[in-house]
Amino acid sequence: VEVFRLARVMTWKCALAGLPFGGAKGGIMGDPNKVDRVAWMKSFAKAIKPYVPLQYVAATDMGTTELDMAVFAHEVGDVRACTGKPSEMGGIPHELGTTGYGVAVATDLTLKMLNKFGSISLDPREATVAIQGFGNVGSFTAKFLDELGYKIVAISDISGCIYNPEGLDIPLIMRELQTAGSIEKLSRYEIYPKEKIFDVKSDVFIPAASSDTINSETAPKLIKAGTKLVIEAANIPTTAEAEKILIQSGVWVIPDFIVNAGGVIGSYVEYKGGTEKEAFDLINYKISVNVKLVLTLVQQNSLTPRKIAQEIAKTRVKRAMLLRRGAIDVAREYFARQKSLYEFMVPDLRNTTHP
Repeated sequence: VEVFRLARVMTWKCALAGLPFGGAKGGIMGDPNKVDRVAWMKSFAKAIKPYVPLQYVAATDMGTTELDMAVFAHEVGDVRACTGKPSEMGGIPHELGTTGYGVAVATDLTLKMLNKFGSISLDPREATVAIQGFGNVGSFTAKFLDELGYKIVAISDISGCIYNPEGLDIPLIMRELQTAGSIEKLSRYEIYPKEKIFDVKSDVFIPAASSDTINSETAPKLIKAGTKLVIEAANIPTTAEAEKILIQSGVWVIPDFIVNAGGVIGSYVEYKGGTEKEAFDLINYKISVNVKLVLTLVQQNSLTPRKIAQEIAKTRVKRAMLLRRGAIDVAREYFARQKSLYEFMVPDLRNTTHP
């Protein structure tokens, strides 16, 4: 069920970003740390090879890396089979932080616009940020926000949470984690349970872990902690019930398919043979355009960001379906006419006689 939900979100994400992809999602059930990754990836590639790359293009996500994509492409026998490949294969690895970069762009612009509209009274450079999940997306979100001058006060992963109201040294932590591997092994910090992330005081909360982590139990904790803005870096991290609770308490929720589109935008650039610079430039442009569009329409229509964004995405999907249907009808009519012309000009040879 989760993969179906993720696929639907990917459709909205591609539509909102204006990409010529329909949106899909695939998954492998298993612990990536306890299986033969190469064998599993080869089996997955063999299973869906008939659909690749014309109907399905794979890409890295939770639990997978650029090396997995290299195995996938090799097994399928086509470098177009997936994106997020190593740069040596002409890829734009997601390890460059394309998704996290987009999240940082969305966070920065959202705060500036909400301040401009008077919806939030908070200087972006004084905002405190807590990030749940410190894998590829969470860590690069922290990196790019730190470079923009934001104060990251708490981060967490599956092993634990660290918190400093004065701000964390993100570059140092990222270097230490390359050796330590997980937050619980960072010796210079006091380690809290991972659930602590919902209780620490922060203005901006960024879920960058798994689905449904913000629910009816954790949403009230965020409200109590003074959260003003939730930026969905993960896919489907907030349940519908939790979002209602947050919105009713005045907390803004910016949906995943706006915020974390950097990954699939980067995938699109790779798919068409673009460069890393082109990927980051396009991510900045498209996410900025969508954040501005959605928040402006929210102010004009008094609807939630998710409702506005979904309506935009649905309209674009419907238009694409109509155009595709129209193209098919035109093609059918063309070939029907060609057939009629051929039959008119070339008689049935069975009815002809030799001279």
